[in-house]
Amino acid sequence: MPLKDGSTVLLNTASRIRIKEDAEARRVTLLEGEAYFSVARDPRPFTVEVDGRRLRTTQAGFRVRKLGGSPVDVLVDRGRVDLAAPNQADVALGANTRLLLSDDRSEQPQLIAPEIVSRELSWREGKLAFEGETLSQAAETFARYSDIRIQIRDPELAREPVTGLFAANDPVGFSRAIARVFDATLEQQGDEVVLARNGAAH
Repeated sequence: MPLKDGSTVLLNTASRIRIKEDAEARRVTLLEGEAYFSVARDPRPFTVEVDGRRLRTTQAGFRVRKLGGSPVDVLVDRGRVDLAAPNQADVALGANTRLLLSDDRSEQPQLIAPEIVSRELSWREGKLAFEGETLSQAAETFARYSDIRIQIRDPELAREPVTGLFAANDPVGFSRAIARVFDATLEQQGDEVVLARNGAAH
């Protein structure tokens, strides 16, 4: 989504924003979901509001994620973003920095490796990257991108760690790969793909 100032906003699935731009400032509110902001240089500050907090920059590339009951997740991959809070000093986030917004506002930014930044932002190319998440967590992630649901009948299989890069819109292909790696059975039942092993399919 191009903005009038030359910035762009890339929305992940099931995401909503509100945009307000005037002569004084550029403002975006993330209502829900996940968005990547590529902010063009401009004399006016660019502000992203989420859950009553404000992220401000003049030029940067950063992701903001607000999903369910999870903490708001901010990831900066270039430039500088400042978290502004009333009666508190701004918290500066540089490149390759992550910040989880806590209720008590005691958060501190964490430096992360560039390869983790790339993995976190792989959804921009239609990919999902996993690095040790459980199969159950991976299935929940795929549910955001497809009407086909992955059901795991074996609790032990659901806890297996998953690593790899997969197409976000191909839960069936992902399930086939999982079945091969973990010696599981795969059965497609309408809009469900059922994974099981050790006789747990029924």
